[in-house]
Amino acid sequence: MFAWLTGLFKKEKLKSTDWVKKLMQANRSGSYGKYREYYDKHVNRIHQSYHKDFQRFERFAVQNYKKNDQRAFIAIKTAMYAHKLNQIKVAACLTASVINYNKTLVEGNKVQIHPRLLRAATSLHKQIVEAHTSSKKKTEEKA
Repeated sequence: MFAWLTGLFKKEKLKSTDWVKKLMQANRSGSYGKYREYYDKHVNRIHQSYHKDFQRFERFAVQNYKKNDQRAFIAIKTAMYAHKLNQIKVAACLTASVINYNKTLVEGNKVQIHPRLLRAATSLHKQIVEAHTSSKKKTEEKA
């Protein structure tokens, strides 16, 4: 009788979570192969915690980008949230996956991802790496 109520409380599964995982799997040179459970757990947690935001991002990506660009856009957004949550390794893995994915597309003479998305991924990756190296230097100076 009240079966429709369960639909209100159960969150629908996002396609974008699968997009991000597939993008990370495509990066053969990254650390995703070794630490798959770790990255999957954090990506799932980020997407569940900010479910409404990622639903909105998913709709935006589908409306405005092609298939490859949709994956890159969602991965960059996930990396931004991971960086805000201080999940440095997850954010770095996501941005590196986007950069490597574009590199493989260029090598295969396929259409590369949107230049604006690539610039965003590159600049975010630089921010993450610089922030992480400066925090390491501070801890070494204290010791």
